[in-house]
Amino acid sequence: MKNKLIAATLILALFPALAPAGTIKLPEDKPAMTANIPDSWEPEEDGDGILAESPDNVATIYLEVVGTKKEMDSVIEESIKWLTEEHEVKVDAATKEEKDFEDSGRKWSRISWSGESKEWGPAVIGFLFTEVGDGKVLTITYWISKKDSEKSLETLGKIFSSVKSVP
Repeated sequence: MKNKLIAATLILALFPALAPAGTIKLPEDKPAMTANIPDSWEPEEDGDGILAESPDNVATIYLEVVGTKKEMDSVIEESIKWLTEEHEVKVDAATKEEKDFEDSGRKWSRISWSGESKEWGPAVIGFLFTEVGDGKVLTITYWISKKDSEKSLETLGKIFSSVKSVP
């Protein structure tokens, strides 16, 4: 199921959308990248990144630019800790998957797991990584509920495909 979810996201990314979107820049002061996130997802600054959630609360993403492998590992560790400790999400370590792929000419790496919470039910939890120049890496943390996920897949694909490096 997880592979189908990610594959569908990537396939849908190939079809352009007419949904209104705002361009976000990260980091705000010296942007390394831009991405288009629909206004309906209400993107907002949160710490060092941008948090956005689908209007139906099925998908949540957090975009952050990091400069080192150590920072990237810290993002993963802190996110998993936040989910498990503060939101009582159960992450199934046995379902861990890693994959490299290309979308719209951009190379990505993905790490994901199946998870579940009492509040949101079964979900796919993961991280996407892509280099954005000058040794910086865009890290996208995502939570996609398995129930009704197809409602957000097209938009997620468009967000991921819209990522551009800032020269």
